[in-house]
Amino acid sequence: MTFMNIPRSPNGPPGVKEKHTLTLNGKRVKYMPGETLLQLAKRHHVSIPTLCYDSRLTVPGHCKVCLIQVDGKIKASCITKAEDGMVVETHSEKSLSARKKRVMGILKTHKGNCASCAQYDTCGLLALAEEVGLEKPVFTDTEAPRETIVENKVKINLDKCISCGKCVRVCADIRRVGALRHPYLSPDVETITFLRNCEMCGQCAAICPTGAIVEIYKGSFEHRVRSVCPYCATGCSIYLDVKDNKIAFVATDDLDPVGSGNLCVKGRFGFTFVNSPNRLTKPLIRNTDGVFKEASWHEALNEVYNRLKDIKEKYGPQFIGGIGSARGTNEDNYMFQRMMRGGVGTNNLDNCARL
Repeated sequence: MTFMNIPRSPNGPPGVKEKHTLTLNGKRVKYMPGETLLQLAKRHHVSIPTLCYDSRLTVPGHCKVCLIQVDGKIKASCITKAEDGMVVETHSEKSLSARKKRVMGILKTHKGNCASCAQYDTCGLLALAEEVGLEKPVFTDTEAPRETIVENKVKINLDKCISCGKCVRVCADIRRVGALRHPYLSPDVETITFLRNCEMCGQCAAICPTGAIVEIYKGSFEHRVRSVCPYCATGCSIYLDVKDNKIAFVATDDLDPVGSGNLCVKGRFGFTFVNSPNRLTKPLIRNTDGVFKEASWHEALNEVYNRLKDIKEKYGPQFIGGIGSARGTNEDNYMFQRMMRGGVGTNNLDNCARL
């Protein structure tokens, strides 16, 4: 009697080919339906260099930095869907060579002077070059930068643009504004253009890997402090870049579960009040001549108490209203409304979030 040589699957019974499996760097792994090879690699802690890709944005797949070898052919991992039986090599000689050549081509399109670039310390292009095995380049363009300042918020230098398209996609996909137009995607404009509905949130500058769009305040700093944005009750995490004991710049926290690295215009640019010489640091009480004079907190609180007491006795509690703070905690606002309702006796309450 002869026996047939029945193929045996490493993940199932003889002769049965398991669905939703492929070979990733020599190992048989499962993939989820609709998953791209880049997503699969990330889930298995395999690092593939990327440039135009961002997990929060739509995937254009045009930069071709994330090249890998699939069944012997070179493909972009960000747009290639996983299929049964695929043989994927992310770090084969062919993959590494293809990525290196692609990044070299992108480097040739970049212009500018690294020495004067505010993005130099966090440049995504230079980091990418190192990741694919290229010596960290330093650009020394002798020409003066062709910079444009927009509303004293961001600087634009199209010479440094590498056409990754992240700025346009973050404005449309995350901010849901669609106010940014780029000559790479909109031939009718000659430079990066902001439409009238732009909110100046600065997210385009935060996601730009080079110095093509950069926040006006960005520069060198001495140390970084993690904090929380003080402008509303959302509680977005931020990093304060400090220099000479002053806030020099606000950076986003991409791992923040609340904002996911996104900030509004106030959170990103509204920090200059901290060191403003016009900022009040002590209570002021207006005297009978109408002039404000410094006072202690004890004097100021007594003044508030006496004024509220006089109004209540003369006109009644309904002539007093309270405005809670969206920057305060829930506990603080709860105690405030309890004081107004229970202590003062008024239900005239509102909050500053919509004023």
